[in-house]
Amino acid sequence: MSSDADRDLAGEIAYVRTLAEEGRNAPLIGGVIYLVWGLVIGLASFLTWLSAAKIIALPNFVGGSAFWVIALACGWGLTFLIGKKVGGKPGALTIGNQTAMAAWFGVGVFMLIYWFSLLALHDRFEADGVKPYALFGTMFPVAFGVYGIAFYATATAARLDWLRGFAAAAWIFSVASLYFFSDARQLLVASVGSLVCAALPGFILMRREPSDIV
Repeated sequence: MSSDADRDLAGEIAYVRTLAEEGRNAPLIGGVIYLVWGLVIGLASFLTWLSAAKIIALPNFVGGSAFWVIALACGWGLTFLIGKKVGGKPGALTIGNQTAMAAWFGVGVFMLIYWFSLLALHDRFEADGVKPYALFGTMFPVAFGVYGIAFYATATAARLDWLRGFAAAAWIFSVASLYFFSDARQLLVASVGSLVCAALPGFILMRREPSDIV
């Protein structure tokens, strides 16, 4: 076990040394996970908007709690499945990649806890004039806010200045989704925001990964 760890560490050191000699930073890996979450949340939000706005007739199941539990389960299942492969790629132990993985895992765990907290406490504040389920309208403003923080931390650690643009975009979508609080159009904003702030950077990162890493 120890010898395997030593070999992995030696491989990482050799990999980073090669990059340093070539004047490059270790590429940020795991773009496929960004892409997965962007598509999962983007599609789920879009379908929920179609149902809430009654654009087309969809089963009552769409947009409900069970629907979102399934969507989140799919996202997390794919994350753990793909994450095992990503964690074994060259460069996975560099500071940039370790910071990115920790930041985004933290975002995911926090948002999962936040969602289940809203589900459990949605009718607790009726005496204060807050309608049941109304607080779910805070989900996307909070989500895009922490997305921006994770992007900024990742950009700094991985020395990828262009990622700061996605941090700014996430904060813009945070404000936009708050503007449409209690409005079905918030779901459409969230769908577009998920594609712009997760799927798009994920696709770009996948394209930037060297062919021997992808």
